[in-house]
Amino acid sequence: MSGSLHRLFFYTADLKLITGKSERTCQRILQLIRDCHGLHKRQPITVFQACDYLGISLEKLLPFLR
Repeated sequence: MSGSLHRLFFYTADLKLITGKSERTCQRILQLIRDCHGLHKRQPITVFQACDYLGISLEKLLPFLR
């Protein structure tokens, strides 16, 4: 890994920055990620789970998480 991971969890604001979609749409996508990984409604999503679902490598995602 070229950069370092500064935090473990992935939020709506991160997804908005990456995709350019609205907050509500990003909330729906995060719920789909939770459903895919069998998480409950209030459980946080890790950066690794988001990368897996979105099909993006961690190296490409790191610049958006700083």
